[in-house]
Amino acid sequence: MPDTQFPILGTSVPPMLGRGAILQKMMGALTKATPDHLQVVGPRFAGKTVLLHELAARLRQAGSPYSAVLLWDLGHQTPGTDALFMQRLASELSAALRGSHTDYANHLKASQDNPYQDIAEVLDILKDEGVKVLIIMDGFDKPLSNGQLTRNLWDQLRELALKPSLRLVTASRRTLRDLIRNPEAQTSDFWNIFVPNPVRVGCFDENDLAAVLEKIPEWQLAAGAHTELWNASNGFPVLMLGVLNTVCESCGPGDVSAVAMQAACESAFPTISDKLDALWTDCPPSSQDLLRRVLDESSVVRAGIVASDTETLTDRGFVQIVANKLQRPSRLLVRYLEEQPHEGSSLVRLFGTDDAYRKNLKGVLERRIGQLGDIDPTLKRYLERGTEELPDHPDIFLSNVRGIVNQAFELIWKAETPGRRIPSEWMAVWKRNDERRLDEWETTFPQGVHRVRLLNLMTGTEKSARCAKHITKGTFVLMNAVHAFGNFGQHQEGAPIDPGMAYAVLHLCVELSAALARELPLNA
Repeated sequence: MPDTQFPILGTSVPPMLGRGAILQKMMGALTKATPDHLQVVGPRFAGKTVLLHELAARLRQAGSPYSAVLLWDLGHQTPGTDALFMQRLASELSAALRGSHTDYANHLKASQDNPYQDIAEVLDILKDEGVKVLIIMDGFDKPLSNGQLTRNLWDQLRELALKPSLRLVTASRRTLRDLIRNPEAQTSDFWNIFVPNPVRVGCFDENDLAAVLEKIPEWQLAAGAHTELWNASNGFPVLMLGVLNTVCESCGPGDVSAVAMQAACESAFPTISDKLDALWTDCPPSSQDLLRRVLDESSVVRAGIVASDTETLTDRGFVQIVANKLQRPSRLLVRYLEEQPHEGSSLVRLFGTDDAYRKNLKGVLERRIGQLGDIDPTLKRYLERGTEELPDHPDIFLSNVRGIVNQAFELIWKAETPGRRIPSEWMAVWKRNDERRLDEWETTFPQGVHRVRLLNLMTGTEKSARCAKHITKGTFVLMNAVHAFGNFGQHQEGAPIDPGMAYAVLHLCVELSAALARELPLNA
């Protein structure tokens, strides 16, 4: 029945169902006397894009305080550099202003050398005219994931956002601070312009379900059917709508019984199992372990549970919170997990095929990272982001390996060569032993590949004994390998990257970080 189908995925953005309370909250925050900058956060398939399109449509209507509303999908054709980002922003803003301010739109379209300055000039003019522009940036995870956008860009965006004529809305799967890869970019004040509590898009509530059911008045859910629907999905949109689609296809108009709803859940499972797989794979190991604990114990008290793990499970509808306890796992999720291998499975089941290897090795490395209690926080952040990129985006992971290399060297130099000065006694020994090309190091501390050679000398060669206080030769060997892959990651030149190789590089990075945690003093 095409006229009763709820489109839940596809190439076009479906109309919004439910979400009235969230939309009103956002409208209020964006239309008050001094509007807020908002970040929208929610897992995949929760309906963030649908919500943003409805928000844009409402604020484009007559009477809105915004003369132009730009909805920019950063998940496609994502700008990879500061310059490209600003150029694209100028182009997108030009298109948004075309209908209301043609002259300003043409000015931005012609922008070449300094798009940031041109955007700032247009926003200043709009301020003088009492006009506001709203920029909604969907898929904000993507530009943050490559780690190539610098603090300079975020500082420029902050300066633009401080102008009364501009307001920003971002949408991502996690909060912006959790997504920042570039350590330097973390220090930008851009992240402070957003209201502290993001707009969370997760499961439907009872009002949302009532709004959905109004679209199919020919079907009336019996009390038992209503309960079965909640038990199966916990209100997560892609699951709930998938089941309701099956109800409309398999049940004639009229009353829907609990038995009919159970049958619909069973029939819908094959069509939504891939969504469950993606949602489950997105969960960090700690959240997956918490879910399994709920399955084993039926109910887990929230006290002492990491808040992010609770949010991960509840935002996806994997569990409910009842009386401050995690319980009632989604039956569709339970059905999915029953078909999956787990830690108790044999090695053959976990790694017996190429697909299984790629899927399950990620969890192995994530747990290994979790074992490293004394690891440097910046290195840990890089490693955790690396696991998120694999196995689907090995090229993005490799492009960030240089950041791991740079941070590792910083930790070593801080512990071994305070002040970036090579001790004169080291130099004397190396010169006496005829180690080559040392003269330039007396005036300039080694950079680039020369750092690797210095570390080799420090940890001992065939001619010279080890002089480093902490770092060992094994750590040098790890650094040498990771450094080579870091260079490759910056100069991939379109070469195909196999996920198996990327996993090997990530494992090297993990063990390099573990070695540094073991060998360097905690207060270095």
